[in-house]
Amino acid sequence: MNSDELASKLSQSGIPESSRNTIINCIVKHLLDSESEGTPRFATGDAASTVADADKDVQRALSNIEQLSPNHPLIQRVQRDTGIQDPQLATQYTERTLLAMKEHANQNPERMRSIFMSSRSKKERDLDGSFLHDGYDSF
Repeated sequence: MNSDELASKLSQSGIPESSRNTIINCIVKHLLDSESEGTPRFATGDAASTVADADKDVQRALSNIEQLSPNHPLIQRVQRDTGIQDPQLATQYTERTLLAMKEHANQNPERMRSIFMSSRSKKERDLDGSFLHDGYDSF
């Protein structure tokens, strides 16, 4: 499964095209934010002893997102970033996206690892003040 296949799977899920990339970005940001708050979720770079370990860490991070509900911080982020007013709909779309990302991580782990590494790298540069934009546009 390549990136086009992930996009195709999401298009079949009923999620509006305008929301798909934003929801993916929200999931990645959520995991990166959780990691920076001291809850290590995955190692996608130097901390991983092998590429295979990094791939497994990404898969594990996606699988470790706890049960989603309208009050979950990830769902609130999805609502805020996508403009979806209905919390139940935001929850459904996020769950579908998360499922597709898990499948993609199992079938194309190097691509998912690269997405996380790219996002982490951009976030670190943003924190350093090197970039003043959001920087999560790699999807």
